[in-house]
Amino acid sequence: MALITKRQVLTAATAAAGLAAAGRVMAQPAAPPFVTRHQGVFNGERVRYVATVAETVVTNPAGAPAVRFVTTSYVREGVDKARRPVLFAFNGGPSSSSATLHMVALGPKRILVAQDLDAPEPPPQTVDNAECVLDVADIVMIDPPETGFSRVLAGGSREDVYSVNGDARAVSDFVLAWSRANGREASPKYVLGESYGTIRAAMMAGLLAETAPLDGVFLFGQAVNMIETSQRAKNALAYATNLTALAAIAAYHGRAERSDRPVGEIIDEAWTWGMGPYLMALVRGYDLPQAERAQIAARLQALTGVGADYYLANDLAITKIAFARELLKDKGLRLGTYDARYVGPVPADGERIPDPSAKPMQAIQPMMLEHYARFLNVPWSAAEYRPSAPETGDWEWNGTLGPGGPFLDFDYPAEISKAFAANPDFRLMIGTGVYDLTTTVGPARYMVARSDYPRDRVIQREYVGGHMAYTDERTLKAFNGDIRVFVTGGKPA
Repeated sequence: MALITKRQVLTAATAAAGLAAAGRVMAQPAAPPFVTRHQGVFNGERVRYVATVAETVVTNPAGAPAVRFVTTSYVREGVDKARRPVLFAFNGGPSSSSATLHMVALGPKRILVAQDLDAPEPPPQTVDNAECVLDVADIVMIDPPETGFSRVLAGGSREDVYSVNGDARAVSDFVLAWSRANGREASPKYVLGESYGTIRAAMMAGLLAETAPLDGVFLFGQAVNMIETSQRAKNALAYATNLTALAAIAAYHGRAERSDRPVGEIIDEAWTWGMGPYLMALVRGYDLPQAERAQIAARLQALTGVGADYYLANDLAITKIAFARELLKDKGLRLGTYDARYVGPVPADGERIPDPSAKPMQAIQPMMLEHYARFLNVPWSAAEYRPSAPETGDWEWNGTLGPGGPFLDFDYPAEISKAFAANPDFRLMIGTGVYDLTTTVGPARYMVARSDYPRDRVIQREYVGGHMAYTDERTLKAFNGDIRVFVTGGKPA
């Protein structure tokens, strides 16, 4: 009697999922794809690959076209595709195109980013991305509905997809449709989401768990436990967990005591003290005796570089936004939000100036469009391209507990638990930039600590850099190296 492998079982389930999703995913004629052939050297290996910009139409339950996805895939030639992993990747928002991951981190071409943070950005140019993982996996860059060239069609509406659930369902349907159309039902499938895209990835892991289980998810700049990440007012955990970022950033700028230590050591100290004495002090609030308040404030000054008097005047807490304003205000400088290593002048009252850490991102949209036109031979008008979806202010966050209002909960981490239960080989990797002031190390550690995930199938990585940590070329190499090991079944060191 022949043995049935786990992969065969999951492949059969994927086929069943295709039938179950037939009411949402329509195999209909679309515009002809744009197909080009290339070769490059990735991780030291010469690779021939096909780049395809194609439409995929997802339908509503009645079978009417609801969303037209326009995505870019890079698929290696001359290999066994059934065994070859596929990496589906997208950015955040909600809702943004995948241009940043595409053109800075994952694609076969990447934008050069100045490594001297004080230097002007070089003239926009693309170079070969030698770190790209095309040597071991195929890559599909997804622009969610209403971003890039992807659009909601007559059978759908923005209301349908401008929500946590609707957005994740549409992208999950795309993954099923692409896999079926390209004969990749049996291929190991991994999803990489960045920022808000980590919430999308978590929801997809849950949606696909029963029918087409994923093999792994990489949460980069995770926002899955959004209450801690967003630092809701008076939430003691939100301040205690985010202390890791404040300590790392203060040390980088020479404002913390003993700033010359390795950043990992600084983060670990802030995590241990922050989740112990500091959290207890925040919980006790104004019941804490004055002498103890003074001790906590002094320790906060030593760790974060912001004066004890500030903490004493603000209930021993500082928001990430206030920290960006306070740390270097004596120099007339503020920190970048997405990468606090960058600094810029404090704006005058009423003045609006770009975030200092936006500097390396300014070339992304024009270089994405140039990549479409020159490398991928896509003749579409640049005016039709959307770097982000319009009018998302009413995005529905789909609370998971309670009737609404103040009783809503957002238990997105539980969706990942479904993926662990559905596939005994499913693994989770979480990556965070240590100088990010948006999605920080502490909430990522806390999310894992509070979840029932099998610890031997969870990998946590902390990278030099900010929200898009791969702008640092050291991290670009480590980031892609970790993906390479992850999608081939290993565990990054």
